[in-house]
Amino acid sequence: MHVLLKKLSTLAALALCALTPTAGAAELKDFLALPKPAPTHEISYGAAQSQGIDVFLPAGKGPHPVAILIHGGYWSDFPGAGREQMRPLASDWARRGIAVWSIGYRRANEAGGGYPHLYRAVATAVDRLRSEAARLGIDSTRSVLSGDSAGGHLALWAASRTRLPVCSPLHQGGEPLPVRGMVSIAGVGDLAAFAPRLPGSCGRGILERLSGGGSDAYADVSPARLGLPEMVRSVVMVSAANDQIVPPLAARQYRNALAADAASRVRLRDVAAAGHFDLVTPGTPAFEAVFEEVQRLLQ
Repeated sequence: MHVLLKKLSTLAALALCALTPTAGAAELKDFLALPKPAPTHEISYGAAQSQGIDVFLPAGKGPHPVAILIHGGYWSDFPGAGREQMRPLASDWARRGIAVWSIGYRRANEAGGGYPHLYRAVATAVDRLRSEAARLGIDSTRSVLSGDSAGGHLALWAASRTRLPVCSPLHQGGEPLPVRGMVSIAGVGDLAAFAPRLPGSCGRGILERLSGGGSDAYADVSPARLGLPEMVRSVVMVSAANDQIVPPLAARQYRNALAADAASRVRLRDVAAAGHFDLVTPGTPAFEAVFEEVQRLLQ
């Protein structure tokens, strides 16, 4: 029993911040206990085990619309964290006709991870879809980005990376894969506004590992600072009303930090009577709300 409790305590670090359970809401242990179906394909794009892509394909020949999915887990490597935690969601979406390109990446505390490697890995994995889509029966012109929690930050960043300064170590050149829009699942869009929550609940030093430090830590890593390119027509920030980890305020802070034109393309959706893990737990109303927004952008 002691070993089990210790393991659950460690796994709690998967959350962005300390979780205060909400009555009736899915909890971390419920989320981690979900069956994890095997993907249709697994693709490696780097030397590290975390540098892999799970591909979930719907039945039929296709070409299928696709959701590019980025997992959460507080940007860090902990037992149970990784793209595997998104397999229940990815399998469900594929069953309902949406292919899922679910990427892993070297996290902030992995060897070879952190700034700038974490972001470069995300960009590489997203853009890899372009060369693999045809053989997999995926229509890459019907694609959306989506990310959960810390992955929501990375998905928003990936949607905004065309605005990176050429001098940034994160700038890789070439044309990023275009997407129709982005669905944030309790994502963090304004790192500066969210930063006060990080040290006490997510561990000291996480911001430095995410940004590389420097006099302007947010310049090329915070989606709010980068702004929203014109090519991204719509961003939906889905939040759980009772989320104690990434509260709905985080979505509002992101939208409020944008210029007026970009802010007009950001829509907020709060799901009542839901907590953080409801958003990624199949069968909950919050999960259905997320799927509905992804499906809408792909139509």
